[in-house]
Amino acid sequence: MSDETVGGELAAEADGAGEKAQSSRDAERLELLRQAAAGAGVDAVVLTPAATMTWLLGHDFEAHERLFLLIVPTADEAVAVVPALEEANFRGAAPAVGSVHLWDDADGPEKAAAAALKCLGKTSRVAVEPLSLRYMEFEHLRRELPRAKIESAEEIVSELRLKKSDEEAALMKRASKIAEAALEFTLRDVRPGRKEIEIASKLSSELLRRGGGGISFGPIVLSGPKSALPHGVPDEREMQEGEFLLIDFGTSFGGYHCDITRTFVVSGSPTDRMREVYESVLQANIRGVAASRPGVTYDYVHKNCQANLHARRFKDFMTHRTGHGLGLEIHEPPSVMAGNDDIVEQGAVFTIEPGLYLDGWGGVRIEDNIRVTEQGCELLTSSPRELRILGA
Repeated sequence: MSDETVGGELAAEADGAGEKAQSSRDAERLELLRQAAAGAGVDAVVLTPAATMTWLLGHDFEAHERLFLLIVPTADEAVAVVPALEEANFRGAAPAVGSVHLWDDADGPEKAAAAALKCLGKTSRVAVEPLSLRYMEFEHLRRELPRAKIESAEEIVSELRLKKSDEEAALMKRASKIAEAALEFTLRDVRPGRKEIEIASKLSSELLRRGGGGISFGPIVLSGPKSALPHGVPDEREMQEGEFLLIDFGTSFGGYHCDITRTFVVSGSPTDRMREVYESVLQANIRGVAASRPGVTYDYVHKNCQANLHARRFKDFMTHRTGHGLGLEIHEPPSVMAGNDDIVEQGAVFTIEPGLYLDGWGGVRIEDNIRVTEQGCELLTSSPRELRILGA
């Protein structure tokens, strides 16, 4: 037998094993969704192309103007409404889905939607994702299920996706490594006179060049007084010596995101006030990471993180929560904030990103990504957190 034949057979075996593993995982996750929906008293969950469909099928389908639904009844097999041009992609990604109802542009989606939703019969409660279901999809559900109550599936799906597996965490750590390498390369170009938009553009290019799955959001690159804007937009402003430079950015790998913020000083020497503000935020970040462990509440993590800032008389300059969940979406549950008494569970991934924002003067934010472990948490990010002077 030739080497080519052996290689071909091995490749075929590997492909077959991969397909079986995917099918098994899809079936397992569909069953988990069914059980969660049943536990919530819901008859079915209807998904559109967004993060939860990606989590279920392992494939990222784009939400466009064509109707695309995945219908998961609690007591029957999953069915789908799929544009004909997506048939090959969908069948390859969704071997555990039962029937697929196709439609093309000439005929429109009405018949396919009616046939697929018929499986729900006398369904009384249908759950949908409030941030991804559009009016177009809502109209089809209301037309075909006029007596059904349409409600939010947010709690159902967020609980399933909240705890990240070792495989998911590894993808997020890889995204962080790519992002941090891109940042370090970009920082070489920071010096007085450089424009914010130039640094943002270079960072975006480096994220792609190094294998990142695009930019998770437009990089926030803000200098001087603009660094006091938590979600400001980089523009033609030129960086000046001795001022803060805040960079908030992210990328993905295998569909899973990282979200990192670091604050620097552009050349020159930071003032005593700049050092005080920076050190206060750094200590808050350290305390927030240390407080993150199974069994405490997100309120507890938030208050431990922010206590240092309150103690330093900076409470008037804190404008946001401590952090947010991270995964297939750049912002997802949980919310690390005051009043959230949900219990932190092993496997949860979220950001710790305290910040102080002094209007007209400048701001500091230091953001890391953590995954909760059995005893505490692990940092998925590793970029240095101490105050750094660039372009000196």
